Amino acid sequence: MPPSKLAAMTANPDFSAFTHAKLVEHDDSVSIIYSPGGPADAHLSPVFAAHSLEGSGYDWQSAIHASLLDSPVLERFGFDSEGGMFCAYGTDRAALHEVATLLEALLADPERLAAALAVAVEHDLLD
Repeated sequence: MPPSKLAAMTANPDFSAFTHAKLVEHDDSVSIIYSPGGPADAHLSPVFAAHSLEGSGYDWQSAIHASLLDSPVLERFGFDSEGGMFCAYGTDRAALHEVATLLEALLADPERLAAALAVAVEHDLLD
């Protein structure tokens, strides 16, 4: 493994404070996983409905992507979401920590989520 990837994997930000974003460790990478559709995001249904969305993993991916459009962190991880799961993955734990922080913030702030979804619509990021 190249030194830069090894350094990114060994950086160890604390993920324990996240209530909904879960860290999953793999052999060569890590993932942030969130399962939408439960009590954590039930209050956000009207926000998604305003954009004709259901609040799927793809919809959360669009909101995260839109929130990070102007950030270089977007280039430091990938997405692998599905209908019932949001997933961001890579070897850069610091970048994934930023994704988890953003996810938790969007869950807590309907106005911020609405703004992110508006940007997603504007930039054709809805999957």
